[in-house]
Amino acid sequence: MLLKTVILISLFLAYGSDLCEMTLQGGICLFGGETVLMPNAVQDGLKGHWTFDDDSGLDSSGSQNHASKTVGAGPSYGGQGTSASITGSDYIEIPDSNGSLSSTLFSVTFWVFIGDSQNSEGLRWCPLLQKGNDQEDQVIYERVPAVYYDREDRQLKAYVSTDEDVKHPQGEYVISNARIPFNRWTHIGVVRTQSRIRLFVNGIKDAVNSTDGWTQTNSSPLYIGNTPSTLEDCPVSFYVDEVRYFNRELEEEEIEAESAGALGAIEAYYIRLGCINCVLSDAEESCPEDTHHLCTSIELHSAGYQVARAMGWTDWNSHIWVHDSEADSSSETGIAICCLNLG
Repeated sequence: MLLKTVILISLFLAYGSDLCEMTLQGGICLFGGETVLMPNAVQDGLKGHWTFDDDSGLDSSGSQNHASKTVGAGPSYGGQGTSASITGSDYIEIPDSNGSLSSTLFSVTFWVFIGDSQNSEGLRWCPLLQKGNDQEDQVIYERVPAVYYDREDRQLKAYVSTDEDVKHPQGEYVISNARIPFNRWTHIGVVRTQSRIRLFVNGIKDAVNSTDGWTQTNSSPLYIGNTPSTLEDCPVSFYVDEVRYFNRELEEEEIEAESAGALGAIEAYYIRLGCINCVLSDAEESCPEDTHHLCTSIELHSAGYQVARAMGWTDWNSHIWVHDSEADSSSETGIAICCLNLG
């Protein structure tokens, strides 16, 4: 039995890849079966999952989209394992060698932590994640998708390159209403449907935009943290964790479940943004009647203000409209925050 095991392992060693010194076709049982090593369970459509709990940027989705270039480790979201520490002068490169990261319909989710000690030099908009690389001198932009961060206003811009490249050379995009706060973990989700780009922040559907064209995929690598074309001009440092790529549209409840904890004990579906810098009459009509209403004073104090701060909505306007309030001449515009109908 021992001889057979040695021969079997030797054969696997002979066929091992550069990444693996030994490859096995089945599970491994240890201590008489007390411990069993098996592949991870995989969600439907998951083609890339990078936990950054190892030092090689391994893909735990089973699609073998392992990183060819990685970065150092940082503290993780949730306190278990590690994150990827982006210093502003490096990036993670993940080749799309088997084409599984080139879907016309897709969803990308990840956690990001941006500190407040940032370098003010360089470009205003810098990539947090981008599938593809830009060549500005040739007016070539590969962004399927790309998530850019505004270093001044702390907003996000999610790009998707389409076949309407004359009208939208840099790709069609949606800009977040949320402003990413410093020094806290924020969950980001980008969903590409057939005709829309949906941007989720902390599980809340923050912004949606319709597109004129169809998705134009590319075979370039997925870059996380920066890209070769922006490396010299985007010295942005941050932590990134739990990056996932799906070749399908995620349902809203799936993103809410993945982002659980981003808003404390408050569920993402409980709060919706109605409008920004709007008058009271518009605020009252901005909430979907069948599911939400303009928050009452009690609802704002118990949940609304906390969510508004985490989302950065109060940076737009410090005045928040209250249900059954009267318009104040000193605050003609405000923010409408909608709370879930519980009755």
